[in-house]
Amino acid sequence: MESWLLMQEKDTISTKQYIWLLFSIITSFSTLQIVSMLIAHTGADAWLSVICAWLTDVALAVVYAYMGRRFPGENMVQYSISVLGKFFGRLIGALFIFLFLISASVLIRSLCTLLGTAFFPETPLNVLIASCFILIAIGAKKGLKVFARISAFLGPIYLLGFIVLFVSLTPLINLDGLKPHLYRGPFPFLSGSPFLLSYISICIIMGMYIPYCSKPENGFKGKFISVTLGSIMFELEVISGICIFGPEQAGSMTNVGLQLAKIISIGGVFERLEALFLTISVAAGITSAMSLIWAFSLGTSQIAGLSTYKPIVYPSALLAFVLAVTSFDSSTDIYNFVNYTFPFIALFVESGLECFLLVMAFILKKRGCAK
Repeated sequence: MESWLLMQEKDTISTKQYIWLLFSIITSFSTLQIVSMLIAHTGADAWLSVICAWLTDVALAVVYAYMGRRFPGENMVQYSISVLGKFFGRLIGALFIFLFLISASVLIRSLCTLLGTAFFPETPLNVLIASCFILIAIGAKKGLKVFARISAFLGPIYLLGFIVLFVSLTPLINLDGLKPHLYRGPFPFLSGSPFLLSYISICIIMGMYIPYCSKPENGFKGKFISVTLGSIMFELEVISGICIFGPEQAGSMTNVGLQLAKIISIGGVFERLEALFLTISVAAGITSAMSLIWAFSLGTSQIAGLSTYKPIVYPSALLAFVLAVTSFDSSTDIYNFVNYTFPFIALFVESGLECFLLVMAFILKKRGCAK
């Protein structure tokens, strides 16, 4: 395989940075409308969907970690080419990075819609989106090591912030709100699981990180830790929303987490902690989009045979901005895309393509060379 396919960036990241990078991505989606949509679909059994999605994602992580070990030093775009050849491999690689591009667009559009509604109702939505993508482009061009350090610094703060929020809600939670269990049978929570999985599994970006990990053999371990922490955050938000507001009201909310933050009172001194919630949302969203734009730029440069990804970062961020601004005319459009369309695209790429590559690697007896 050509040298440009081996490694375009000399930066390496530690296992700790790898974990917090993935955790930040899960956090960014947990603070948006995903939880409300899940509850609307599954009702009081949404907490079971979280468990099923977590188990499925852990199983999927085994596949990605194995492929990272089978093709050392290669990311998912590179080993797609190693397995299937230049034409079909580049085609599959393009589908992987396309998912990263639309994920960044949807994430920032949803985040800015939330931010504008809560804090900046007079600011044009496109201005908020453009401001975010300027920061994202700068961060992505700085390289993986830079935003990995940012994630390693902010990740524990996200986690601590969530713990504070949910511990403060404990006196308001009545677990009887989760009953009766399975009153509509198993289908709702089983069908809700793939919906949530499509967002948690954006962490397939691990396949882009592993070649740059100082200890690539920790690929599965790091993913297991991050997705477990992230799933716990999802679970706490789901259970709190259902037990405090009820499944019907929680399912009809635009953002359950934001509404939960508004009712928190700590000793009568700290109240309405939605500013903390939104701070976590914005910081996690921007750092996650940096990762996604970096991965899209890196994959594009490898498909095109370029020696570096950096000239592609600004055009990639601009493309993501254009998609975020022009693809949806209203909040209803973004809601419908996130609820009905994105999960099918994401699951096809996240699960279908990687499992296909695994099978073809065995059939064709393809294996990378130790670097």
